[in-house]
Amino acid sequence: MLQNIEAVRSLDKPSEIDANDPRVIRLRQRAKKVRHDSIKSSVKQQKHKDNQFNYEDYYSAANVTQHSEFEQYLKDTILNPKERETFYKRLLEFNHHLEIDTFKPYFELYAAERKSFQQDYTPDPVAKLLATLTRSSPKNHEDSRYAGYDMTAGTGSLLIQKWNDDRMQESPWSYAPHRYFYRADEIADNVIPYLIHNLALRGMNAIVVHGNALTGETKQIYFIQNSNDDYLAFSDVNVLPHTVDTTKYFGVTKWLQEEIKHIESQEVIWQFSLPMKRMALKIKDIDPSTLKRPARLKTTKVKDVALTERAKKGRIYARGSIIVQISATKGQVGLLKSSGEVGSQYVVIRPTWLVDSSYLFYSIQHSIKKHFHRVQEGLNVPFEEVGNIPISLPDEWEKQATVRIFEQLTLF
Repeated sequence: MLQNIEAVRSLDKPSEIDANDPRVIRLRQRAKKVRHDSIKSSVKQQKHKDNQFNYEDYYSAANVTQHSEFEQYLKDTILNPKERETFYKRLLEFNHHLEIDTFKPYFELYAAERKSFQQDYTPDPVAKLLATLTRSSPKNHEDSRYAGYDMTAGTGSLLIQKWNDDRMQESPWSYAPHRYFYRADEIADNVIPYLIHNLALRGMNAIVVHGNALTGETKQIYFIQNSNDDYLAFSDVNVLPHTVDTTKYFGVTKWLQEEIKHIESQEVIWQFSLPMKRMALKIKDIDPSTLKRPARLKTTKVKDVALTERAKKGRIYARGSIIVQISATKGQVGLLKSSGEVGSQYVVIRPTWLVDSSYLFYSIQHSIKKHFHRVQEGLNVPFEEVGNIPISLPDEWEKQATVRIFEQLTLF
């Protein structure tokens, strides 16, 4: 450090700078590195801020270049604790949001077998809702064998939300991993590595049964254990032996693979923690007489409340216009947040003053796929069918529309 200070002092006079001076060279190299790291960090932070999925981050963490290598790496590191821990640290550098499934966006895009196994997974908001609804009191929690059990776990999205809800109900001094034990059953071979890594990365205690939850035919049973009972630590991955006790306890009817002898956990430490603070979800009693009858909805069509036209090149469309793709369409709908041009593959819907553009947008979004499924011709939808999209308006809409018409008439 002192040598660096002296080197900086020696550069006070430009005439005295020697480009070949080793100190100058070191300073320039260091400045270049600092600037490069700063730019790299800012780019990474911006990407995370935008919450953009990038498969290259996963490949970089595993030091691979393609999907097949990445999946093989996941399989190889399941029973390799040192490499697994290094991999987890790299993952956390670009994605530290452990409250959501770390591998879900990658798996759904590159590895999901939707036709053979219908591998489409629960959306995070739904998983979060289920975790909230299944909260229990400390007494009921202690009486339960598992804090959460998913018989078709996939990559573990539901259990991750349950784990996150469990720990968020506690304080740093009342949460202890040993109090929460989860179970995940999964039959698909391609999912098991993602599932195990998701649970071990979070320091969870869990059982992973690789087999058929209905027939009991099982390949392996993994015991994910946080041996240090530290919520900031990763978990060990153990493989249970195919003993009589294991077979009976988990209801295994047939072992489909040879036994894997692998035990990582040695000494298990239970940390002291304060009593649980968790509380069961309370459902308020509601007096039915206090409930208001929901407004009836009137079904009409887009063309009755809006103007439609095929987008024209070079034309600027106003903010609040709704665009519907009819060429090579899957029912895409958009709402213009600012004025601008629109591609020729779209139909532009301009709501009249009789209806709010945001309400019309959500109403179209709700019914468009069912309508397009009925009228679509190959990849395209006829232009006139956009005006026939059914929408629902509250029963009060006719009254409000009538009032607006008379208000407009009084202006003339």
